[in-house]
Amino acid sequence: MRIVISGIPIDVQKKNIKNMHLQVKPPDGHVVISAPLSVDDKAIEAYARTQLGFIKRSIAQFQDQPRASKRQYVSGETMYIWGKQYFLVFKADNQKNSFEIDNQNVILSMSGKSTVKQRDAYVKEEYRKILKEEIEKRLPKWEEITGLKCDSWQTKYMVTKWGACSTDKKKLWFNLQLAQKPVICLDYIILHELTHLITRKHDSVFIAHMDRYMPNWREVRKDLNDSRLDYYEAQDESPLQKLIDQSRYDDIRDAVLAYIQEDNSSEKKKPVIADIEIENVIHIEQPEEGIISFDVIVSCDMEMPSTSKKGYFGERWLNIHCQVALGIDMSGFRIIGIGNCDPQEESDNDRLSGELVPIISRDQFEKEAERFLERYCPEAMEKPICLPIDQIAEEMKLKVIEDIPLSDELLYFGTVVFDDGNILDKHRKITIRNAQRGTVYLDPRVSYERSIGTRRTTLAHECFHWHRHQPYHVLMRMIGADDNLGRAIQCQIAAGSTNSDKWKAGDWMEWQAKGVAPKILMPAKTVRPLVDKLLVEFAGNDPVSVSTFERIIDALADTYDVSRQAAKIRLIELGYTKAEGAYPYVNGKYVSGYSFDADALEKDQTFTIPYADLLKAYCYDRNFRKLIDAEKFRYIDGHVCLNEDKYIVRDDDGTVSLSNYAINHIDECCLVFMRGYSYQSKYQGLKNYAFFMRNSAPQEDQIEFSFELNKHNKTLLAQIQNAGKSASALQRYPGSFSETLVQLMKDKKLSVKKLADGSLVGEKTIQRLRNNEEYPTTKQTVLGLCYGLKLTIPEAEMLLGKTEFSLKGTTPENNAYRCTLGSCAELSIYEVNEMLVANGYLPFGSSPAE
Repeated sequence: MRIVISGIPIDVQKKNIKNMHLQVKPPDGHVVISAPLSVDDKAIEAYARTQLGFIKRSIAQFQDQPRASKRQYVSGETMYIWGKQYFLVFKADNQKNSFEIDNQNVILSMSGKSTVKQRDAYVKEEYRKILKEEIEKRLPKWEEITGLKCDSWQTKYMVTKWGACSTDKKKLWFNLQLAQKPVICLDYIILHELTHLITRKHDSVFIAHMDRYMPNWREVRKDLNDSRLDYYEAQDESPLQKLIDQSRYDDIRDAVLAYIQEDNSSEKKKPVIADIEIENVIHIEQPEEGIISFDVIVSCDMEMPSTSKKGYFGERWLNIHCQVALGIDMSGFRIIGIGNCDPQEESDNDRLSGELVPIISRDQFEKEAERFLERYCPEAMEKPICLPIDQIAEEMKLKVIEDIPLSDELLYFGTVVFDDGNILDKHRKITIRNAQRGTVYLDPRVSYERSIGTRRTTLAHECFHWHRHQPYHVLMRMIGADDNLGRAIQCQIAAGSTNSDKWKAGDWMEWQAKGVAPKILMPAKTVRPLVDKLLVEFAGNDPVSVSTFERIIDALADTYDVSRQAAKIRLIELGYTKAEGAYPYVNGKYVSGYSFDADALEKDQTFTIPYADLLKAYCYDRNFRKLIDAEKFRYIDGHVCLNEDKYIVRDDDGTVSLSNYAINHIDECCLVFMRGYSYQSKYQGLKNYAFFMRNSAPQEDQIEFSFELNKHNKTLLAQIQNAGKSASALQRYPGSFSETLVQLMKDKKLSVKKLADGSLVGEKTIQRLRNNEEYPTTKQTVLGLCYGLKLTIPEAEMLLGKTEFSLKGTTPENNAYRCTLGSCAELSIYEVNEMLVANGYLPFGSSPAE
C-alpha cells in the first residue's frame, strides 16, 4: 500500500518481521517502510511522522547530490580521467573498438550503429582497466604503510558507495567511478576500506587510524562526496522479485534464520536478526522445461553480541538458490541451497531477465536455432531439407488456424496464444474471441499476398515464441498482470518502438523470434556445405558471376522452401559478400543484378537503398545532402549513381536505367550505404526524426540504410565538383512568376502539352499561369512544374521564390521535395509521386480541383 505524509509518498510493505524498517532509496529519495504483519496502518503512519525530519533530510541529500547528465557518447561530451577533463571524440569504426587519450581528447572508436548501452558498457570496461592498473600500484604501498592486508579485491560499478569491505573475507570493492576522480581520492578509499579490517564501524578507532595515515582525509572525503556521480536511473523490482517478496518471503526468512542459527551454533552469544530484506533476484535460468532456477540475494540487519550491554548492529548478505515449477502459483517453490555472498549493487542476470525473458544477443541466434532443431528435428542439422515446420508445430501441440485476418492493414503476420481468452489489439478492441492456449493464428493474406516462404518463416517465428517465451507468460499469469501480452504475442511487421533503450519485454521477444526464425529454416551447418558445392557445380574454376549467385539463391529457395530474399540474406550473413548484387529487391520490385570487386564492400554495406531511406539520409546527413544538391548523382533502380553517360542510358521512350558497364562495375559509379536496424538509427534524437518515421514507408524487418562518408564514398566524391547555376546566371530571369515560367519553358524547349505530361499540371492551368500573374495556384502545382521543367534545386528555389511558397530545407517535407528534385530527375512523374505518397507527402502536380 502507499501512504502520503506531508506530501511525501511512502510505499509500505508488510512482512513477517519483528521491527519496522525505513529506507530512503536513490536516486531521488524514494521512501519505503517494511512493517511487521501485526502492526496496523495508523501505527505505521505514526512511525512515519516520527521519522519525517530524517526523511526530508535524506530526500534533500539525494536531490542535492550532483549527478552527470545521461551520456550519449557523442563528440563534444566531457569525460574525466583521474580528475582531468577531456573532450570525447567519437569515430565510427566498423573494424575494431578502441579508447585512446590524445592530448585533451578521448577518442572513442566504435561502430556507427552501436547503441548508447553498448558504448556505455565498453567505456566502463576501459575505466575498469585504468582503475585496476592504478590499484595494483597503490594498494601494496598502503598495505605496507599500515600493516593491513586484504586477501582479495575487485572493482565494480556502484551507484551509492565509493568502496566496500567484506571483513570476514578480507575482500575490498572499489567503485569504477573512482577512475574519474583525482588519484588522492583513490588513496583515501584504499585507506578507508583497509581500516575497516580492524573495525567495522566509523568509531574512534577508525578515526584515529585515518588521522594517523592521512591527516587531511576529511577534506579529501568532502571533495569526493561533493563531486558528481554518474547519471543513475532508478530500477524497479522485477516482477519475479515482487512475486517472491509477496508470496514466498516467509520461506526465505525461515531458511535464513535456520542457516544463521546453525552457522553460529558453536558460539555462546548468538546474533539476533532484526530485519531481512530481499535485495535482488539474479542468475535466472531455465534448467529444464517448466522449471525456473534463480538466486535470491538478501541482506540481514543483525544485532551482534558485544562485551557491552548494548552491542552493535552489523549487516550480512546471503545467497539463497531456489527453484520453482511454472504454474498458476508458486506452489512448486523450493530452496536448494544457501550461503554467504558479497553485497550486491547491480544486477548480474545472465540467462533470463526478471520478467523471465531470455537474454539472447544477436551473435547467439545461430546457437538458439541449432538448439531448437536438435530438439525438434535433428535431421535438419545433418543434411539440407525443407524443414517440416507444420509437423514440428503439431508435435509442439500447436493448432494452426489460417482463416482469420489479424488486422485490417496486415499489421500482424501471426499470433500465438499462451492463455485462454479474448485477444485485444492496441486499442483494446477484441480481434479474436475465445482464443485457446496453444493456438497459432496466421493471417491468410501472408500466403497469397506475400509468399509461401513468408508463411513458413512466420510459423517458425511463432514456434520459437512457444519454445522459448512461455516462462514470461506464465509469470504474467502468476502475478495477475492485466496485460494482453501475458495472453498472446501478436507479431507485428514493424517494431513498436525504434529505440531499443525503451523496449519492453514484448519488443525483445519479438526481436529474438525475428532473428532466429530464418536460421531455423536455413541452419548454417547445412547451408554452407551446400553453397560451396553449388559454387563448384555452377562456376567451376571461372570467376563467380552475379548470375551464378542468382542460380544458387534459386536453389536455396527451392531446397529450403523460402523466399529469394530470405535465401540471399542468409548467404550474405554467412560471408558470401558478392551475393549482395544478386536479385536486388527495392521499392517493391526486383531490379537488375550487379557485379563489383570482392573488396568493394565491407560487412553490412550495400549499393542499394530504398527511397524511404534516400529521403531520410537527405534530411539528416549534411554530407549526403551536399552531394545530392551538387546534382552529380541520380537515383536509379535503387542506386545513387554518378550522372554520366557512361553509367546511365536513356531510351527513346524516356525510360532511364543503368548501363551494362555500370551494372558490371557498380562499385565504380555508385555510393555505398550501411545496412542496419532502425531501432539503432544514428538519426535518433535529431529534430523532426519522430515525425519522419511516423510518415515514412515501412521497411521490412526494420532494416535501415544510412549514408556514411567512408573510404569508398570519399573516393567517389573526389571525382566530382559542385554544380548548379550560379546566382548571376539565375538573375537573368524576369521578376514575375509568369514571365519566368515562359522563359524557362523556352530555355527547356518545352511546349505546354509536354510540360503538362511531365508535371501532371493541366494544360489550361499552365496557360493561365503563363498569362495571368494573379491566377491562384498551390505549392504542389509549382513543384510539379519544377519537376516537369527538370529544374535544378537553385532554379526551383528561384521559381518558388517568386510565389508565396518556399523550398528552404527547414522541414522534412521541403527536404523530401529538394531530394526528389535533386536526385530523381530521370524518373517519371508517376514514380516520383508514388515515392512521395508512400512516405506521407503530397504528390507533385495539380489537385483535381484545378
